Amino acid sequence: MTDFLDTLRTPEDIAEHISRATGVTMTGRTVWEKARRLGIAKKLGRSMFIAIDDIPLLLAPGPPLGKRASAAYDRLSTEEALKIFRQRSRERKKREAEGQ
Repeated sequence: MTDFLDTLRTPEDIAEHISRATGVTMTGRTVWEKARRLGIAKKLGRSMFIAIDDIPLLLAPGPPLGKRASAAYDRLSTEEALKIFRQRSRERKKREAEGQ
């Protein structure tokens, strides 16, 4: 019988394996956050682990964006997205300046 601890991997190990296999840059933090969101993350002291059997759940597509978010951003060009970002940044800075 395989020892349970042998079936655990760190988020960094999983991210490194995904990066090597696919060429996609992946961080341990990203893996850990998705594992926590799915409820498959395990902690032993300060160390974080994910069971090998749960890795396919990490690779499954996440839930779609909400109707409002996806409808608003699906067809934006880069310039339009940057315009929205800059506008919101200016508004945030203005609010912060008023609060001081």
